[in-house]
Amino acid sequence: MNTIEHILANCPHQVSPCHLCKAIEIDQALQAGIPFTALGGKRVRCRNGLVRFKLGCDWRLLYMTSVYGYSPQSLVSRQCFERELKRRRALKP
Repeated sequence: MNTIEHILANCPHQVSPCHLCKAIEIDQALQAGIPFTALGGKRVRCRNGLVRFKLGCDWRLLYMTSVYGYSPQSLVSRQCFERELKRRRALKP
């Protein structure tokens, strides 16, 4: 299982310290039982079980919902997030 520290340490991009602190605060709040909607999280409609948090205007922190709570998935740039959604989105007939 991924931890927020593992994801932040292995992020290939240069992320500012204020965004890293915000990511850790979000993770601690989720572990404390605060609902993701109170933290500014949004469900990703085209991907079941995925929740995104905005970290500034350039970064997205992604969490996967499970029976045991929330597990961090990745920290991606906004452009990469949008590209991945378009790639994985189901085509409408």
